[in-house]
Formats: sequence, C-alpha cells, structure tokens
Amino acid sequence: MKLEGIYRRLSKVYGFPESKYLPKILEMCLTDQEALVLLSLPGTVEEVAEKLRVEVPSVQSILRGLFNKGFIFYDLMEGKRKYALISLLMGAIMVSKWSDQFGKEFFDLWNRMSDEEISHDFDEEGQEARVIPIQKTIESETEILPYEKASEILREAETIAVMRCLCRTRSRRCNNPLETCIVLNETAKYVLERGVARELIREEALSILNMCEELGLVHEVAHASHGVPWICNCCTCCCVYLRAQIILGRKYAAIKSRYRAVVDLELCEGRNLCVKRCNFGAIKMVNSKPVVDEEKCFGCGLCASKCPTNAIRLIQVRGPEHIPVRKAEPMFSSL
Repeated sequence: MKLEGIYRRLSKVYGFPESKYLPKILEMCLTDQEALVLLSLPGTVEEVAEKLRVEVPSVQSILRGLFNKGFIFYDLMEGKRKYALISLLMGAIMVSKWSDQFGKEFFDLWNRMSDEEISHDFDEEGQEARVIPIQKTIESETEILPYEKASEILREAETIAVMRCLCRTRSRRCNNPLETCIVLNETAKYVLERGVARELIREEALSILNMCEELGLVHEVAHASHGVPWICNCCTCCCVYLRAQIILGRKYAAIKSRYRAVVDLELCEGRNLCVKRCNFGAIKMVNSKPVVDEEKCFGCGLCASKCPTNAIRLIQVRGPEHIPVRKAEPMFSSL
C-alpha cells in the first residue's frame, strides 16, 4: 500500500474526508506503519499480516500498541480477536495517558476540529446525549423512570469505572475536576483493560455525582431507555454536546430531560443563586424574582438543588415517549 496521502485516507475512513485538522492529528499520533495497519482493518492479526505481507508477531505488537493508544477495539469471533477502528476516536485518545505528551498544539487541533467540524453533526436529528435531572429535585409524586435516575442506572450496572472527562481533557477551558466521567458495563471493561480508568463501587460513583452537583455540573447520559453506558458530568465551556448546543447554536446536540423548573414566588427570597447555577441561561431576575424561560430550560435541577428556601422544583412536562425505547451503544465500539 502506498504511503502517499496515508493520513488523508485514514481521515476519510473515520468519516472526515475533508477535515483540515484530523490528518495532522493522526500524523502526530501514529507511525506510517501503524497507519497502514489501521487502514487494513477490520481483521484478525493473521488477516492483517497477510494483507500487509508482514510477520504475525510484528502485526501483533502494533495492534497491541494501537489498542493501548485508543485507536482500535476488538470483538471475539470464534475465539479470536477481530480488530476494527474505534468509533469515538477523539474520546478514546483523550483518555490515553500518552496523549498528554503532545502538548498545546495537539489539544488545540482537537478543539478546532470539535468546534468547526464535529459539531456540524448536531445540526440534524440523531442525538446521543440527554440531560437527566438531579433526583432529589423532583417531587416524590412525580413520575421518574429508572433510566432517568442516576442511582437506578448505577444499581443496574455490573461494572462501574471512572475516567478522565474526555471533553475537559481536550478543551482545558475550566478548572473543574477531570476524573468525573462514569462509565458502565462493556465501556467500563474496555477502559479498565486499557488501564485508563479505575473501578468503583456504587457508593463511590454516587459520591462523584454528588460532588459534581455541588460544582454545578450537568448530568448527561446516552439518549436511550436501557443499556446506558455512561454518565457524564458536563460544563458548557468544554462538553462536546453542551458547548455545541449553548455556545455554538447546534440545534440537536443535547436533549432536554422530561422536566422543567418552576418557581414558587411566595417562597422565593430573590437571592439570585438559581441564575448563577443555570448553565442554559434559562433563568433571569425580573423585579427581583426569578423567571424561567421554558424554551431554554433543560430540566437538569441544578437551580433547585441549592435553593435555600426550596422555591424551585422540577415538574414533568414530557411523557415517557420522549425517550426512545432502544439499547444505547457502548461509548467505545467498533467503527
């Protein structure tokens, strides 16, 4: 296989044939031989070796390195590992410890690609992330489904791990903590195998969620009714979804929860804390009292969770059909 334009060809395989940034990113991360192996996938070690006319041990070593870097995934097929390119390339690389060595230029390239190229995917329907409310901010008599409760999602998980937030690792636009991305089941097993996460018990995961709520971070999950593979704790300055929605104006980047904040003006003392806590700019003070913009409110519950007089609560405004009945794809899977 000719080497000319190898990183441009690889960018095309990843779905960005005209990208201004991905070929340079790939060239920083890979040797030419690694790029050739990636272009030969999917396949087993033996199949790749045959395609490239390279010895099996050499290919095996390269594939092991590419797995650790976050470029490939594998499934077991008849007892053999069949490798393929990973679908969420940016995310997988960001949780690789080796990526830190590239410094500012590397992360700046990813930031520009995220804002200028990846975010365009959110101009059309087909959303991946949905806001879930802080559970304690919903009235007890209000319907809340199991896949809207962080505690229930964690209770159902067989494996739980925490890794660095993909978006804050890339963007570096705030001082919020990095180790806040909770991953579950197959996704958790993948990052644990790569050594880029630590396993948690349920109580530890709940503690991280509580910390993130205190910091004013928004809980997001995959937009599906079961098989949720991740619970992210997001900020609008870094999160690929919230930043695209709130700052870049992409219409379909994030999905609202089924709830909306309402204010009891008789209880409200006009302390303005809810305005400061809202990531979506949905609350404004009018005559010293908060007014909720129904269109802008995503129903995250951050405003209600810290109201000292309990003047804000979440009410249900959308039915169960708001959440599609389907199993979510793992965060990291084959392309």
